[in-house]
Amino acid sequence: MPTNKEDNKFLDFNLPQDAYVAFDATTLKDFIVQRLNENEKFTDQNYEGSNLAAVIDIIAYSYHVLLFYLNNTAAEVDFNQATLYENMNRIVKLIGYKPTGKQTSVVPIKAVAGQGLTKGNYTIRKYSYVLADSNTQYTFNEDISFDKTVDGNQEIKSLEDNAILYQGSVSEYPDYFAQGIDFESFPIVVENITNTDDSRFISENTISVYVKETSSDRYYEYRQIDSLYLSTANDRVFEKRLNENGYFEIKFGDGSFGKRLEEGDVVAVNYLLSDNLKGQISKNVINGNKIFVYDSPRQREIFNDTYTNQNDTTFLNVDNGSNLTLSNPVNSTTLTTEETAQQIRENASKSFSSQLRLVTGEDYEFYIKKNLANIVNSIKVVDNKEYINGYIQYFYDICVDPNKVNRVILNQVNFADACDFNNVNVFAVPKFTLTDDGAYPPFLSNSFKNLIISTTQDRKMISNDVVPRDPIYMAFGLGISNAENLSLDIIDNTKLYMVREINNKISKTTLASKAAAIIRKYFLPENNALGQPIKISDMAGELLSIEGIKRIYTKNESTGTIFNGISFLSYNPQYPESDIELVNQDTTLPYFKFPYYINNQTVGNNITVIDE
Repeated sequence: MPTNKEDNKFLDFNLPQDAYVAFDATTLKDFIVQRLNENEKFTDQNYEGSNLAAVIDIIAYSYHVLLFYLNNTAAEVDFNQATLYENMNRIVKLIGYKPTGKQTSVVPIKAVAGQGLTKGNYTIRKYSYVLADSNTQYTFNEDISFDKTVDGNQEIKSLEDNAILYQGSVSEYPDYFAQGIDFESFPIVVENITNTDDSRFISENTISVYVKETSSDRYYEYRQIDSLYLSTANDRVFEKRLNENGYFEIKFGDGSFGKRLEEGDVVAVNYLLSDNLKGQISKNVINGNKIFVYDSPRQREIFNDTYTNQNDTTFLNVDNGSNLTLSNPVNSTTLTTEETAQQIRENASKSFSSQLRLVTGEDYEFYIKKNLANIVNSIKVVDNKEYINGYIQYFYDICVDPNKVNRVILNQVNFADACDFNNVNVFAVPKFTLTDDGAYPPFLSNSFKNLIISTTQDRKMISNDVVPRDPIYMAFGLGISNAENLSLDIIDNTKLYMVREINNKISKTTLASKAAAIIRKYFLPENNALGQPIKISDMAGELLSIEGIKRIYTKNESTGTIFNGISFLSYNPQYPESDIELVNQDTTLPYFKFPYYINNQTVGNNITVIDE
């Protein structure tokens, strides 16, 4: 043991309070050398080529890596700093937040009942499906009934308004035998599923749980619930959560909050396996296709136990299923990936603040976007005052009577009621892809709109009515003119010119292609939102940042009008004479407007590269 101050100086570090922040490899090395110099027993540490200096380098580097690891590990337990998915998943579990998994493509349908079906009530059984092609299935995720009221062929409007097909095929998870413990849980681990872009996956919101209870020796369907603590002792419910390992986890009650599983109970789990990107289809791929009924020994037993009113309806089967044919009038929606760590951080805060209730417009927007992410691309929720002062006022501003606008009337009749001041107006843009022909983007189908209503039903205030509304799509195309009265032929006559620098060797074709890609990316539906700012300055900056481009300008070839920069013509395709303007500076769209590019796939045809 040291006996005096001189002997003790090597143990007295005398570090400042903030020294830990500077513990990088270089600082650690300097610190070691300093302490050895003070000790005066070693000298080789001052010579970079010495053996001792090499050992010091190894020690300093090793501690640098260790301190880096410890620092990042400590940060991963903090909500604001965690970056790894599994850590963020564990953190938000403490506040009851459930991350969203991947969601498969969906598509609305039209249905025609043939004369082979007599008049009466029919039910399409859950998991019935149609084949888009030999390998791609689109499946009903719930039972749905309809009435046939005529003897001949009949278009079934109720199915058009309510039925949705989910891409994926039915899979049965192996039976789980309960141990009979409180809050019993188990993960759905599918070993042959890989986490790649083209691999199959279990789609969110397609999991069904049935329990064969030993007390009655029959199956019961258990209902998914947000929290078991919102249930009573005998409620047949379960929680579902995407855990930190990327597996869906099923959890049951304890006999006080949700029914407790008894030892020997058999849990049957069904779900849809999505074919990922390969399952997305274009409109009319399903065209007169017949329905197939999913069948298996386990499913037959579940059907016989859980369907108690089988005599009140006629179920479509292999014999009569061919008499109902389906088609898809629009493209399927695009896929939705699971939440990232950053998205979980943002969404968990919003979810916690709402306390599982829909009160504010932001509450509705977050909840609908999260739960229907495979259907809704952009959403804006407003009260009736904002609806009248914004959306309805827009039609008067362009001299159009809103009472004679078909889409306004249609939504008012289908979804609104006489007490309009209680309406929660939901403007929603579906997930869609731009077509080559510049066709008008699709609106949400009635089936999607009804899904929004049913999804929010249990969380909204009882006095409110959710009313889906259609947005106004604003078409954009390159355009410049000095005419007082603007017209659509401006787009046909306008080109974007890009001036190539002197002596630049990049081909004109390459430069034009890069510029087209920038414009195309800017107007992709997934990169836009209702009421978003149109940042012309940002787009122009990206174009000018292309290597080899010195300046850009927009020119009307017919009139010779030139704008130094990039200029667009924006218009409402339904009322082009009334709502049309040039956009060549930053602007912000109203909350009910959504932008798209009319010729997104061929934008390069209107770009010309010239030499300086």
